[in-house]
Amino acid sequence: MAFRPLLNLLSNASSPKQTLLLKNASIVGVGTLLSRVAGLVRDQVTAFYFGAGPVADAFFVAFRLPNLLRRLLAEGALTPAFVPIFTEKLVKEGPLEAGILFRGVFSFMAIVLAMITVLGIIAAPFLTRLIAPGFAADPELFELTVLLSRVLFPYIFLITLTALAMGVLNSLGRFNIPALGPVFLNISIIFGAVVISPRLETPIIGLALGALLGGITQLAIQLPGVRRAGIALGFTVNFKDPAIWRVFKLMAPTALGAAAYQISIFINTQLASFLEEGSVSYLYYADRLTQFPLGVFSLALATAILPAMAREKAKGDIKAFWSLFQKTLKFQFFITLPATVGLMIMAEPLVSLLFERGHFTSASSLKTAQALWGYAVGLPFLSGTAIVARVFFSQGDTRVPAKVAAVSLALGILFALLLLTPFKHVGLALASSLASLVNFVALVWILRRREKIPVSPFLKDAGISLAAALFMGLALWPLYHSEVYGGFQRLPLVVAGLLVGPFLYFALAFLLRSPNMDPLRETGQKLWAKFRRPRHGARP
Repeated sequence: MAFRPLLNLLSNASSPKQTLLLKNASIVGVGTLLSRVAGLVRDQVTAFYFGAGPVADAFFVAFRLPNLLRRLLAEGALTPAFVPIFTEKLVKEGPLEAGILFRGVFSFMAIVLAMITVLGIIAAPFLTRLIAPGFAADPELFELTVLLSRVLFPYIFLITLTALAMGVLNSLGRFNIPALGPVFLNISIIFGAVVISPRLETPIIGLALGALLGGITQLAIQLPGVRRAGIALGFTVNFKDPAIWRVFKLMAPTALGAAAYQISIFINTQLASFLEEGSVSYLYYADRLTQFPLGVFSLALATAILPAMAREKAKGDIKAFWSLFQKTLKFQFFITLPATVGLMIMAEPLVSLLFERGHFTSASSLKTAQALWGYAVGLPFLSGTAIVARVFFSQGDTRVPAKVAAVSLALGILFALLLLTPFKHVGLALASSLASLVNFVALVWILRRREKIPVSPFLKDAGISLAAALFMGLALWPLYHSEVYGGFQRLPLVVAGLLVGPFLYFALAFLLRSPNMDPLRETGQKLWAKFRRPRHGARP
């Protein structure tokens, strides 16, 4: 598995629990990589057919609210609240009781989500004004956004129930099917753009229908996996089950705590609607590129570590609990710091290579690259927050992350307002990164005071990673400033950066004696010792 060797740097094979975590993270990482590649093709298709103009803006705004609710209700609230309680039931009471909990939560959520979907369709005009108030100045654009919102709103019903089923499978140690689910969403949207759109009077609706088809497909492949894992399906609402109410009690604060970044993206969309046409699209494409390393490496580890930490907490193994957290957080920064530098250095040629064709012009590439610089700065802190927040979630504490997220979100809005005029859409991206920095630092500070966890080893490790990443960036800088035409003629630059950059980074990290490279260093020493060992029968 291609993702596995990189993750094996985190620990050696003598630690079964860490090896299992890495195995699960590698499965999620490979699935996310496939999803991101499919998503990249999806964005290329979207850019080709619809560019970065008002029609594309309408779709991205209409899809923004279902995506925000997905982050809030599904990934942001339901999964972090449900997985620790489901895992506790599984460890202490067995799969039968855990299955009862799943069916109760699934049934209750289905009812609530159906109501939210109906209300969302009815309130689409109001919601459009809320998300993109600047669109009200163009009645045609406004009506198109309302129509797309109504088509897309059932997606939240489908994807939230899908996330619940994925949480069950992850808790049972089955990561394959959940990891591949998002691939089908991207394939469905591509199908909508290529096959459905040309047959419609308003082609952009084909994208919305493709997204809806993707939601149906994801749910359809997760539920049979739950049944095969030994958890019976069914529709049962038991309002007297205290475990169900524990889940819902944790959901409200968890939603804000885990989705502050997404809310800032939502607010950015509102503010960008007042800027020049295409600003919403620039931010969207830049955020998509930032999500690539975030999903493949960071969220893969975050997804795998939540059930693992919840299991150690349920068993009372506190030492293993903190060991998993500390090593995972260090490795997050080991991976995301060079990813940040790489994205910033190669932003313009990367965007040009991926999107500059059809209706997506060289001017669109430059402005999208500028937004990517702003988002990339916050990548390590956004990734680190995903890990630190899961420590609180696995302990049943959702209030502290929620309070910290509320403060960072408020500061993010302030940053956005301050940076909007001088830096336009780039200022909005940078404001999201600054909010992520505040969120991460505050959570680490609270955790350090509460648990007395030493910070100096982490700072030393992160300092080595940062130094190696900066040296890598200096080496790649001439590539960024090369005078090369856009589109596919950027391919040699991007390929060179993707090949040379990681090689330089890992070599420098090795020379600087980064602890994350210790397993590789130990393996090399063993191979060297074996090579130098005299052969049988040879003269010593």
